[in-house]
Amino acid sequence: MTSEKPSLPATIKALRTLVAGQEPGAALASEADLAETLGSSRALVNKAVAHLMAEGVLIRRGKKAVVQPIPVILRQVPTRYTTRFREAHGARGAFDAEIKQHGLQPRWTTVPGEQEAPASVAKLLDIEPGSTVVTRSREMFADDVPVQIAVTYLPQDVASSAGASQPDTGTGGIISRLSESNSQQKSVTETIRTRTPDEHEQEVLRLPSDSRVYELTHVARTAQGRTVEVTVHVMPVHLWDLSYSWDLD
Repeated sequence: MTSEKPSLPATIKALRTLVAGQEPGAALASEADLAETLGSSRALVNKAVAHLMAEGVLIRRGKKAVVQPIPVILRQVPTRYTTRFREAHGARGAFDAEIKQHGLQPRWTTVPGEQEAPASVAKLLDIEPGSTVVTRSREMFADDVPVQIAVTYLPQDVASSAGASQPDTGTGGIISRLSESNSQQKSVTETIRTRTPDEHEQEVLRLPSDSRVYELTHVARTAQGRTVEVTVHVMPVHLWDLSYSWDLD
């Protein structure tokens, strides 16, 4: 009588069960030890670990596979854009308030700059292709886990009136600064698609090439219909739930 040959689906299932019993942030044993524990081969364990990393159940820290250390983050629209939410307890904007609401510690780097608007952004801003816009590029973290990349594009006059060249735009973030000028936002459109991350996104967000990200394009307009902000967010699908609610007539 021969023992049943291990398979990849069975190894993934067994590894998923093992991971479910671990604490967030716990490092897994070596692949050789996992193979022995799971009754599989090291080659299959290697593929199973890669599978769970693509799902975001595991992440890589150095040479170790680690149980995802943070919970899924809920992004609530339109709540996150209200002044009360963005400025709660001196928050520096929606992301800061959002991450703190989940009991996590937010951190981000902001690099202001200028560049020619990408064609898609120029169209949304209703400016000539090749026009220079002010940018705010951010890498964003929750408990030191990279959770988002975002690039904001602003027309030059809008950026100037809002002080967008400063890395820290104060309580409430750039939306609050726009509300203090003649560029107060009154309507928002968000378009979302999913795709695989490019090489830069893989590096910053620490993602395998076969994972999935949301590309969320946020477009904000004044009461007069002028587009004053376009922000492109890139977010690992496994780390974010997107919730939208509004009243019906």
